[in-house]
Amino acid sequence: MKVRTTQIVDYWIGVPLCALLSIVEFFRAQILSIANIVINRSRKRVVPIRGKRILFLELSEMGSAIIAHSALAHTKKLYPDAELYFMVFSKNRESVSLLELIPTQNLILVDASNFSRFALSAVRSIFHLRELGIDTVIDLELFSRFTAMVSYLSGASTRIGFHNYTAEGLYRGNLLTHKVFYNPHQHMEYNFLALVRALLAPNGQTPLLKEDVRSFSIPLPEHTPTLKETTALWNLLRHENRSISDTNRILVLNPDPGDALPIRGWPMEKYIATIRQLLAINDNLYVVVIGLKGSKPYALQLQEVLGRERIIDLTGKTKTLRDVVTLFTLSDLLITNDSGPAHFAALTKISSIALFGPETPVLYGAIGKNKVNLFANYSCSPCLSAHNHRHTLCKESLCLQAIDVAQVVSTAQNLLASDVLQKSVPLKIAG
Repeated sequence: MKVRTTQIVDYWIGVPLCALLSIVEFFRAQILSIANIVINRSRKRVVPIRGKRILFLELSEMGSAIIAHSALAHTKKLYPDAELYFMVFSKNRESVSLLELIPTQNLILVDASNFSRFALSAVRSIFHLRELGIDTVIDLELFSRFTAMVSYLSGASTRIGFHNYTAEGLYRGNLLTHKVFYNPHQHMEYNFLALVRALLAPNGQTPLLKEDVRSFSIPLPEHTPTLKETTALWNLLRHENRSISDTNRILVLNPDPGDALPIRGWPMEKYIATIRQLLAINDNLYVVVIGLKGSKPYALQLQEVLGRERIIDLTGKTKTLRDVVTLFTLSDLLITNDSGPAHFAALTKISSIALFGPETPVLYGAIGKNKVNLFANYSCSPCLSAHNHRHTLCKESLCLQAIDVAQVVSTAQNLLASDVLQKSVPLKIAG
């Protein structure tokens, strides 16, 4: 399903269903209260939650799984005996698997290829969650009504997620037991950590969370590909361009913003101008263009303008996300739109430049060393946010266009000149 379609469905169907379930929950709680049965609600909680089967919900954003690493790792520290599960769209499963924190068999996959499959898959997943006996749900989504309903219908007694409190709009019912204030002024890594730390919050805190969570940040693991993976990637590069070797420097380029939010794309003419200058300055540099099959026109345009001698087209040719991350371990620099690859690069030593405009690096900047986020600071930016379900009326993206070529070239040169940059897996290849 397209992003805008999911937003419309989430609003027109999600809001009334959340309201209905909230009414059901109200009367259920009243009946249990009258019967003097202790229920696990945040205002009646006496001791910290002891989760045994904990489910994380994050469906649609591949990069968010990487940002959630600290939240996942911290949960494992708090509850070492707990079994962790993760619910995600099928197409995004690899983004969770890369962290190696959730067993493959504990991934709950939802098929979102079309509405009918999505509905059927969602219903099956909810029944599966109830069979598993999930007791705690941590909803990482930003005000999604669907995940709020999944949290409630899973049967979990503890349900944590973001709540709007006194803010207007973004209603998702009264289905959470732990309502955490979403802070648009701190990085999402810390917002996700706040959800986990809410499990330990004292009774009666409103709004959650009254704690500085920054000290609980856990560095991302460094991805180390196998020799087989590294060799296969080098073979792929050499198949596309016989002249490249491990003595060359490699710049990975991700110019396609994708169909979901095309407004996040830096103009193609600026990418071309940037690469032209970098190739002229660095005669040992090769540029590798990545993306899905639909990204091929971007690679072809670069090759048509700048030639094929040092422009390698890998669009649609990396079969898995691990292939892309393996490429990062062999490369020196990534230049990308604000999108998933900026976050996957954080699993490696590669330097990166992420170009922000409609969204802000304050919330979504890549984590790690040598990760630079360029942002023009227009007064109207960011116009995509949790509060408008990432839907903007802007068609021009002037905030992105304001990032000039000279700034990107200068930043790239500084990163390429950095002495701390080392390829993770050096490998000699036959000439």
